[in-house]
Amino acid sequence: MSRFLPQIEWASALKQSGSDILEAQLQAERASALGTGGKRLEAALADLATADETNRAARLAMARRRAWEFMVQREAAGLRDWPAVIRLYAIPPEVLHGMGAVQPRSST
Repeated sequence: MSRFLPQIEWASALKQSGSDILEAQLQAERASALGTGGKRLEAALADLATADETNRAARLAMARRRAWEFMVQREAAGLRDWPAVIRLYAIPPEVLHGMGAVQPRSST
Protein backbone atom coordinates (compact mmCIF):
# COMPACT_ATOMS: atom_id res chain seq x y z
CA MET A 1 0.00 0.00 0.00
CA SER A 2 1.45 3.34 -1.05
CA ARG A 3 1.88 6.16 1.43
CA PHE A 4 1.70 8.77 -1.30
CA LEU A 5 -1.37 10.50 -2.63
CA PRO A 6 -2.79 9.01 -5.81
CA GLN A 7 -1.55 10.68 -8.97
CA ILE A 8 -4.96 12.29 -9.62
CA GLU A 9 -4.87 14.15 -6.29
CA TRP A 10 -1.32 15.37 -6.96
CA ALA A 11 -2.36 16.63 -10.36
CA SER A 12 -5.31 18.60 -8.98
CA ALA A 13 -3.16 20.02 -6.17
CA LEU A 14 -0.54 21.19 -8.63
CA LYS A 15 -3.18 22.95 -10.73
CA GLN A 16 -4.24 25.14 -7.80
CA SER A 17 -2.60 28.53 -7.73
CA GLY A 18 -1.46 30.25 -4.58
CA SER A 19 -4.45 32.55 -4.74
CA ASP A 20 -6.83 29.57 -4.96
CA ILE A 21 -5.28 28.04 -1.88
CA LEU A 22 -5.39 31.37 -0.03
CA GLU A 23 -9.04 31.89 -0.98
CA ALA A 24 -9.93 28.44 0.32
CA GLN A 25 -8.20 29.22 3.62
CA LEU A 26 -9.99 32.57 3.89
CA GLN A 27 -13.34 30.88 3.28
CA ALA A 28 -12.55 28.37 6.03
CA GLU A 29 -11.70 31.21 8.44
CA ARG A 30 -14.93 33.05 7.57
CA ALA A 31 -16.94 29.91 8.19
CA SER A 32 -15.21 29.35 11.52
CA ALA A 33 -15.80 32.95 12.62
CA LEU A 34 -19.46 32.76 11.65
CA GLY A 35 -19.79 29.51 13.59
CA THR A 36 -18.29 31.16 16.66
CA GLY A 37 -20.60 34.15 16.29
CA GLY A 38 -23.61 31.87 15.99
CA LYS A 39 -22.61 29.97 19.12
CA ARG A 40 -22.21 33.22 21.05
CA LEU A 41 -25.65 34.34 19.93
CA GLU A 42 -27.18 31.00 20.92
CA ALA A 43 -25.55 31.20 24.36
CA ALA A 44 -26.77 34.77 24.91
CA LEU A 45 -30.32 33.81 23.89
CA ALA A 46 -30.23 30.79 26.21
CA ASP A 47 -29.03 33.01 29.07
CA LEU A 48 -31.84 35.45 28.35
CA ALA A 49 -34.40 32.65 28.40
CA THR A 50 -33.33 31.69 31.93
CA ALA A 51 -33.02 35.25 33.24
CA ASP A 52 -34.88 36.36 36.33
CA GLU A 53 -35.87 39.89 37.29
CA THR A 54 -32.50 40.72 38.85
CA ASN A 55 -30.38 39.98 35.80
CA ARG A 56 -32.82 40.26 32.89
CA ALA A 57 -31.72 43.73 31.76
CA ALA A 58 -28.05 42.73 31.55
CA ARG A 59 -28.83 39.51 29.72
CA LEU A 60 -31.16 41.30 27.31
CA ALA A 61 -28.42 43.83 26.57
CA MET A 62 -25.94 41.00 25.91
CA ALA A 63 -28.38 39.16 23.63
CA ARG A 64 -28.97 42.37 21.67
CA ARG A 65 -25.23 42.94 21.34
CA ARG A 66 -24.52 39.37 20.23
CA ALA A 67 -27.36 39.49 17.68
CA TRP A 68 -26.06 42.77 16.28
CA GLU A 69 -22.47 41.51 16.10
CA PHE A 70 -23.59 38.35 14.32
CA MET A 71 -25.67 40.26 11.79
CA VAL A 72 -22.79 42.64 11.05
CA GLN A 73 -20.41 39.71 10.68
CA ARG A 74 -22.78 38.00 8.25
CA GLU A 75 -23.19 41.20 6.25
CA ALA A 76 -19.41 41.53 5.97
CA ALA A 77 -19.26 37.97 4.65
CA GLY A 78 -21.88 38.78 2.01
CA LEU A 79 -24.74 36.94 3.73
CA ARG A 80 -27.72 39.27 3.88
CA ASP A 81 -30.73 37.08 4.64
CA TRP A 82 -31.70 38.49 8.02
CA PRO A 83 -35.18 36.93 8.15
CA ALA A 84 -33.66 33.46 7.82
CA VAL A 85 -31.29 34.12 10.73
CA ILE A 86 -34.12 35.49 12.86
CA ARG A 87 -36.16 32.34 12.21
CA LEU A 88 -33.22 29.93 12.60
CA TYR A 89 -32.10 31.35 15.95
CA ALA A 90 -35.64 32.26 17.07
CA ILE A 91 -34.52 35.76 18.01
CA PRO A 92 -37.33 37.34 20.04
CA PRO A 93 -38.73 40.77 19.11
CA GLU A 94 -37.42 42.33 22.33
CA VAL A 95 -33.88 41.48 21.19
CA LEU A 96 -34.44 42.66 17.62
CA HIS A 97 -35.88 46.02 18.66
CA GLY A 98 -32.80 46.96 20.65
CA MET A 99 -30.07 45.62 18.36
CA GLY A 100 -27.29 48.08 17.70
CA ALA A 101 -28.39 50.46 20.42
CA VAL A 102 -25.45 51.81 22.39
CA GLN A 103 -25.71 51.39 26.13
CA PRO A 104 -24.74 54.45 28.17
CA ARG A 105 -21.56 54.10 30.16
CA SER A 106 -21.73 54.24 33.90
CA SER A 107 -20.42 57.45 35.46
CA THR A 108 -18.08 55.62 37.86
